[in-house]
Amino acid sequence: MPSEDVGIEKYRSSIVYGSLYSVLFRLAAPLILLELVNVSYGLVDAYWLSIWGGTSFTVPRLIRPTYMLFEAIFIALGAANLAMMSQYIGSGRFEEASKTFNQFLTISILLGSALTFVYLVVNEYMLKYVVRAPLELLEEAVGYSSVIAFDILLNGVTTSFSTAFNAIGETRIPAAAGIASAILNFLLDPALIVGFWVVPALGSVGAALATVVSRAVKLAVLATLFTKRFSSVELRFAKKIERRWIDVAVKTGGPMFIRHSLNSFGIMIQYSIVNSFGVVATASYTIGFLFMDVVEAFVRGSTTPIAVIVGQNIGAGNFSRAKSAAMKISALLSGVTAATSALLLLLGENLARVFTSDPSILSESMEFLRIFLPTLPFLTIFFIGLSIGRGSGHTLVPTAITLLRMWGFRILCAYLTSLVLGMGTGGLWLSISLGNVIGGLVSALWIGAGKWCRPIV
Repeated sequence: MPSEDVGIEKYRSSIVYGSLYSVLFRLAAPLILLELVNVSYGLVDAYWLSIWGGTSFTVPRLIRPTYMLFEAIFIALGAANLAMMSQYIGSGRFEEASKTFNQFLTISILLGSALTFVYLVVNEYMLKYVVRAPLELLEEAVGYSSVIAFDILLNGVTTSFSTAFNAIGETRIPAAAGIASAILNFLLDPALIVGFWVVPALGSVGAALATVVSRAVKLAVLATLFTKRFSSVELRFAKKIERRWIDVAVKTGGPMFIRHSLNSFGIMIQYSIVNSFGVVATASYTIGFLFMDVVEAFVRGSTTPIAVIVGQNIGAGNFSRAKSAAMKISALLSGVTAATSALLLLLGENLARVFTSDPSILSESMEFLRIFLPTLPFLTIFFIGLSIGRGSGHTLVPTAITLLRMWGFRILCAYLTSLVLGMGTGGLWLSISLGNVIGGLVSALWIGAGKWCRPIV
């Protein structure tokens, strides 16, 4: 990304000097659309798996925490490299941004290959003994995870390209590639899950295969478009990983890795608690979080733009603009989340019936949603805090808040209320929701204090 790259300078100028809401809309709109599409194909997965049989629609989410553990390193490296590249670009140091990208790409390929192999070896044991998947779902879950393992490598390399695009301020291309990938997933799902013509019905394995094929297509599109759009960036295998890159990756990405890894373990343990109440609780938990995905699509689509806006403005020395952006965006997105949550509360039971007609699951799902959905505006503030940590490079406090939310409330409090105090699933749903409230309030205090507003490069 050399200094003469006019395209990158154009993106930088709009983010550092342009209208805040215009910049946010330009950056976030494609990613929000992508998140809505991603949520849609998660819902499509669940729908076709519910047709395939009973509670099979729970399998992809049952696998999620074990997969999350293995993608933690890429989330951490993505956060560190987004902070580095966006701040380099914000200060006009394009050559340094290019060098950072190539080191990230190299590490992603090496680590992705190794982690895919490890996941194939340990996934069954984790499902049996940590997640404690219900026996009636275990075989399907193992089959799904054995295929989705290959998505670890694809996801790692895809993250490196997406991070580079986003750090520059070009969010439309990653979004378009993601939407194309999701559409392909839509088309493959029914054929691979329930069978079509000469294609046999593969059930959960078919859902995983559709995801892996779609991710491979997304990676191919991103790599091709990156080389065409930013031809001045030479894609190459880095012969040396610089000490400076390692230092920043560890300092900035380390807390994120700890956060995401412990968060993944926490979700596994939480699933273990949920699964101890049987498949009805497992299905209700899955439906509840499918609803959360819909509400939070707007926020997740805005998290990377928030990080880019914060990162580039800190890099340019515009500290007051970075702080003002954080506060204004927090107010805007928490309001959007509150309105969407209220709508889903009204439509909840009718939507839940798309996935199940079992009265026990419907009743338990609605109990969860009545407690959980009103707390999502607080969860929004929590997510914004994580984004500000990514963009500024100051990830320690958001990591501490994450651990408090997960291990203090979603694990310890859930265990005490649901099992020790005998409140059952009601205590479990209450503890999960209380974690959202506390995480959001503490994040709001940290955002308001503004001590994160200083550069790391």
